[in-house]
Parts: sequence; structure tokens; C-alpha cells
Amino acid sequence: MIVGQTVFSVRKGTEHRAERTLHELSALLTSAPGHLGHRILRSVGMSPLASALHDEEREAALDDVHFVIQTEWESNRLHDEFYLSNGLQQAYGLLSSILTSGPFEVLYEALVADGERSGVAL
Repeated sequence: MIVGQTVFSVRKGTEHRAERTLHELSALLTSAPGHLGHRILRSVGMSPLASALHDEEREAALDDVHFVIQTEWESNRLHDEFYLSNGLQQAYGLLSSILTSGPFEVLYEALVADGERSGVAL
């Protein structure tokens, strides 16, 4: 199994546009060959306990709204086919005007999994 984690940020006040696009992306993912599951996350704050950033730096980092898209795939090949698809490229095109960073994706190979999760989708 391959796990992809895409991270990007948008300006505050534009997150509704990102969320609308991410709902469309969720539908595309659900019907993609080799797709095993996904989760789309939006930042709600930053932990002062688990951050190396101090108060002012932490507040500056939260000037943007951060999103994470986690996807699970049967293979790297099927992941790549989806990410080269027109649907995904259109979604990223819609996001491009509001991005402040990203999208950046890192691919992982699952070493340990804790079994079934509930509520994996958006």
C-alpha cells in the first residue's frame, strides 16, 4: 500500500473556495482505480505543546489555513495515474489562485497499520 500526504495552505477568507474544490476532489478520489481511502483535514490551530514555534511565530503560521490530503493506494502506478488525470489537474488549477504554499506531496510505504478506521472520508 502507498500513502500520499499532500500539504498546502490558502489565505484566510478563501478557505471556502478550497473546501468546495476539495469536495469535488473527494468524489474523484472515490471513483479512482486503486484508491483505498482518503482523508482531508483542515487546520484548526497549532498546539503550543507540540510546536517548536514560539507565540508570535505560531500566530504568524496561523495567518493561513492549512490543508492535508491523505490518500491510500494499491500501488504507486495507480496513484501516479490519478495524479496525472485531467480531473486532478483541474482541481489544482482552481486552487492555484488562492494558494500561499504547496501543494507538496510526500509518498509513504505503510510499515505498520492499526486496522480499520471509521470516518476516513471527508
